Amino acid sequence: MAERALFVRDGDAFVATELSQGAWDPRDANGGSTLALLAHCLADVPTLVPMTLSRMTADLVRPLPLGRPVTVASTVVREGKKIQLVDLHLLVGDVLLARASALRLRDADLSDRDDLPTGAPAASSPPLVPPDRAVSLRETSISQAGFLGAVDMRYAERTDGPGRGVWLRLEVPVVAGEAVSTLARTALAFDYANNIGVEMGPGSATTINPDVSAHVLREPTGEWVALTGQTQFHPGLGRGVSTAALSDLDGVFAHVTVCQLVQPRPR
Repeated sequence: MAERALFVRDGDAFVATELSQGAWDPRDANGGSTLALLAHCLADVPTLVPMTLSRMTADLVRPLPLGRPVTVASTVVREGKKIQLVDLHLLVGDVLLARASALRLRDADLSDRDDLPTGAPAASSPPLVPPDRAVSLRETSISQAGFLGAVDMRYAERTDGPGRGVWLRLEVPVVAGEAVSTLARTALAFDYANNIGVEMGPGSATTINPDVSAHVLREPTGEWVALTGQTQFHPGLGRGVSTAALSDLDGVFAHVTVCQLVQPRPR
């Protein structure tokens, strides 16, 4: 499809374009696009009072196919003026592809109170070299999967020690002709915590993440999102776990955990 968006509407359904194509299979969308669509639909669910996302947990049960209509069903499980809990199911026909649970909390400005806990001080900026000094995956990727036409992804050296992180920027709408919500932009970045801090040899293995769990402190500002963190693998079980901090130019705004199913390629 030539549409410059991750998805196009088809009646009440959505159809994934080539710009959502993932790196594992050219017939399927990547996890970030799937999460962005779920969050795009979550943004349409009204709240009783001003609320923002506090936690999102998603199970990516099956890959989302390109070119086929998929639907998103949302159910408000708990409605209130302090919390709202929403379940979202993404389906092709009657087959479940992904499900998510989203917790929203009420917004209240308490900055004038001096009797509240302060917590750990937040960093003033991400511990990475800026995006204009980072290495674009568009220039180095072997696969050139379709999502690289929609997401500007750059590997960046850390400024606080050895290692690398990632800068991300979504450059197209999630749904053609519709504004990109901050919620969808945030959720898309969750999936890129997979394999954070790992140097993967080309063709050595696949490390698909079947889940994402994120806690969000506040909405991000600006277009760029930085991810820093680490991944641990357990060869005896063929799995891994990645944990990452998500930052904008003002500091950390979310923490994400994903697990990996490690599948070695034939030698």
